[in-house]
Amino acid sequence: MKRKISRYLNSKEKSEYDNLDKIFELYLNGNIKELLSEYVGVGIYLSFNKLGKTIQLNYNYQNIYVIIDFFEDKYDIVVYYAGIKEEELEKLFIDYDYKNDFVLEKVIKEIDIKIKNHPKLKDTTLIEKKKKIYSTIAWSSLCLPLIICGSIGLYCVITKNDLKGNMWWGIFFIVIPLIVWIVFYVKSKKLK
Repeated sequence: MKRKISRYLNSKEKSEYDNLDKIFELYLNGNIKELLSEYVGVGIYLSFNKLGKTIQLNYNYQNIYVIIDFFEDKYDIVVYYAGIKEEELEKLFIDYDYKNDFVLEKVIKEIDIKIKNHPKLKDTTLIEKKKKIYSTIAWSSLCLPLIICGSIGLYCVITKNDLKGNMWWGIFFIVIPLIVWIVFYVKSKKLK
């Protein structure tokens, strides 16, 4: 796709570039990713065919999501919160015409102000941190017994010694890790 866009842009003089061409040039240079580097979930989707040329930018900050669709003659912006209903989302799309002084950086800064002042903005960093901790505990509770049992098995193979376990070994290496895993796995999935 990059080669196709590059050929298209090279077929024109820079003075002939329209606003969408300038955005394609920013994409080719990697400047769009740089502009959106402070956001997460960044997605850049291109459509370049006979029916038309478009580029879509998706990104989010905490629980606020943004979609920008750039067309040849206009662009659409929607800023919405996680969990919004589809009917409400469709009403939030706003069409804009390209101004003579259109600059993508300026548009992103204006959207950033909307994001930071959005009434539904929630700080999700603490929740994400808890999810990671719970997930780490859950998977460690499964991996640690496997490593210990593997080490014991390797020891028995190397030294040719027999090791006999009892019911408590089963409880310690199977039941307790499974319970810990289930508890923390469910906790990490319930956090929103």
